[in-house]
Amino acid sequence: VLIHSRRAFSNIKSLEDAKYPGLLWSVECFHFHHLNRIIIALDDSTFPKVILRPIAWPNFKCQHIQIMARLEKLERWRVLKEKRSSNRGAFLIAQSVIKGGYAQSYVATGAPFWLLDFFENEERLSSF
Repeated sequence: VLIHSRRAFSNIKSLEDAKYPGLLWSVECFHFHHLNRIIIALDDSTFPKVILRPIAWPNFKCQHIQIMARLEKLERWRVLKEKRSSNRGAFLIAQSVIKGGYAQSYVATGAPFWLLDFFENEERLSSF
C-alpha cells in the first residue's frame, strides 16, 4: 500500500448514490498526489461502461463528461471491473466509515495501522 485514504460523504442515502462522488473524489486524489499512471479497478459494473462506452449510456452523459474532465488531467489511465474480493483491503477501509465510525477524512502513506497485519499477510500470499 503506497497511499490510502478515506472520506465520508454526507446526505447520500445508498451505495448506488455514493459510487459517483466516490469515483470523482478518487480520480481527483490521484491527480493531487501526482499519480498520473493509474488503473481504476471498480467493483461497480455501470461506471466502467459509462467511461468506456458513453454512447451506449446516454442517461449518464453528464457524469461521463465530469469523469472525463478529471481523467484527462492524468497521463495514462485504465478503468476495469474488478470483483470486490480482489481488493479486500480497500473494501475494509471503506467499511470503516460505516461500521467503525471512522468518519474523519485523511490521506496517509502505507497501510492503516489497524489493517497492517491484513496487508502484510496479503503480500505474503501474493508472492507465492
